[in-house]
Amino acid sequence: MASLVDTSAFVVLLRSSPPQGTEGVAVALEAELRGRSAIVSAVTLAELVLGARNAAAEARVLDLLNRLPVVAADREVAERAGRMGRRARAVGATLPLPDLLIAATAQWIGVPLLTCDSDFGRGRDLAAAAAPHDPWRGFELHPASVV
Repeated sequence: MASLVDTSAFVVLLRSSPPQGTEGVAVALEAELRGRSAIVSAVTLAELVLGARNAAAEARVLDLLNRLPVVAADREVAERAGRMGRRARAVGATLPLPDLLIAATAQWIGVPLLTCDSDFGRGRDLAAAAAPHDPWRGFELHPASVV
């Protein structure tokens, strides 16, 4: 199954040992990479390059990500993210803009999001209660996600 992979899932994989409770995310991501079904958002690419501690870490990140399709956050994604954020705010939930862009990207391309970022749990809850025209309708998490 194809999945959009969140920054947090890549961080788990790139660490020398996954934090307790996230081992399933690392296993799922490894399977997605082997099956060539992992997809990355341009936002995640930027976050991972930003978080690289040095040139060697950046090279390691880029070596991994250069093998994956990257989906740009274009106008459609930006509008979706804005609507999703406005809907979340209306019910008292907030998500950082990068996470909204990543969630909107997953929804737009119609694939689940593999993550271990708790912010996306709020999105999952909004999607579960979504009415037919709710901007969160259709957003889903990968079964291995930990939120």
